[in-house]
Amino acid sequence: MSALLSLQSVGKRYRRGTLTNWLLRDVTLLLDPGEVVSVVAMRSQGKTTLLRLAAGITAPDEGRVLLGQEDLGRLSDPAHARVLREQIGWASRGGPGIGVRMHDYVALRLALGGRARRREVRSLTLGALERVGMEHSAGRLWEELSDWERALVEIAQAIAGGPRLLLIDDVIDGLGMGETEEFERLVLAIAQERELGVLMTASDPEATLCSHRVLSLAGGRLTPISEASEQDAANVIDFPHSRRTDVHGARRG
Repeated sequence: MSALLSLQSVGKRYRRGTLTNWLLRDVTLLLDPGEVVSVVAMRSQGKTTLLRLAAGITAPDEGRVLLGQEDLGRLSDPAHARVLREQIGWASRGGPGIGVRMHDYVALRLALGGRARRREVRSLTLGALERVGMEHSAGRLWEELSDWERALVEIAQAIAGGPRLLLIDDVIDGLGMGETEEFERLVLAIAQERELGVLMTASDPEATLCSHRVLSLAGGRLTPISEASEQDAANVIDFPHSRRTDVHGARRG
């Protein structure tokens, strides 16, 4: 089985004055359908940039990003916009802003894509909210929700359109341990039910216990938790449930 998502020796640099620095360098990662991979890093280490590269929103300065067999960097703007709508779900902590009701937020991607009639949009929207246990909040405003409820709604809007790839950017930061574990188990169940590939970032290593693989991102490079250096270990712990991987995060066996 070929990988759903493939990052091949990807690098991203940024300029600060006359200096050029690498935020990410030689990042290689394979992600299969139904697999949940978590990346643990402190702030400003490139977690969001990594996800933006995986979605093709940010272009790499070196290397390639493939969704299936499709090189995201070679797509036209309209083709890439279609891939974002139809194949990639994105969940972050930002939310829709003040004054937006949850059924409208979850339905937005479906409405923009023009792929479904109004009745179908409503059905998919309520189905996504129900899957995460938030059907009772369809008419509530974003500002009325707790952090836990917002995390659930973020997943609902990301999966409503039936994507192949789900990218989760620090959604679980700030949740309690019980909520974090429940969130992780929910994401794992959805990934397996729908054969979704999930790439998730977090600052707290304890938030990734249900992932199939856990990687540390530090100094611009991905390192499997089991092989992280002692210095990196300040931001990671040992994960007995994670599969052993090579130094680039590609699977073994």
